[in-house]
Amino acid sequence: MAAGKSTVGRTLASLLQWQFIDLDSEIERRSQQTIHDIFARRGEARFRELEADALRSVLENVAGPTVIALGGGTFVQEQNAQRLRQCEARVVFLELDLTLLLRRCLDAVDRSAHNPRPLAEEEEAFYALYAQRLPFYRKADLVVNTEHKPAEQIAREIVERLRLAGPAAFDH
Repeated sequence: MAAGKSTVGRTLASLLQWQFIDLDSEIERRSQQTIHDIFARRGEARFRELEADALRSVLENVAGPTVIALGGGTFVQEQNAQRLRQCEARVVFLELDLTLLLRRCLDAVDRSAHNPRPLAEEEEAFYALYAQRLPFYRKADLVVNTEHKPAEQIAREIVERLRLAGPAAFDH
C-alpha cells in the first residue's frame, strides 16, 4: 500500500509504450463501487474474490505487452501468484521504508474520509499486515528500493534490470 505502484506502473508503461492497467481501478469499474465501499459493505473476503476475478479477466484478455499495477494484497493470494507465473508475468516489488509507507497511507486518510487503503487505518495492524505480506513480496522477480527516487528513475531501473524493450525504452 502506498508504495507508488500505480504511479510507477503508469510511468513504466509510458516509457515502454505498453498498455497500463491498474487492478484496483479495474475492480472499481467492474463492481461500480470504490475499494473503500467494497471493504465496508462486503468485507475483505469478498474484495479478494473480486480482485481474483478481475486479475483473471485482465490476464485472459490483455492484448500485447502490458504493465499491471496490482493491489498490495494481490500477489499474496496463492491463486493470483500462480496465474501470474502461468502467464510468465514479471512481478516487481517496490520496496520503501515502512514508516514512510504508513505516513503515505495516513496522509490519504487525512485527504479523504473514503480512505482508499482501508487496511492501513490502524498503525499496529498496518505493521502486522506488512510483516505478514513481506515474505510473499520477496518472491517477486525483482525488488526495487524506491526511496528518494522519482517514478521515472524507478521505471528506467525496472527496464534495465529486467531487460525490457519497447519503442521508448531507450530514449533519453
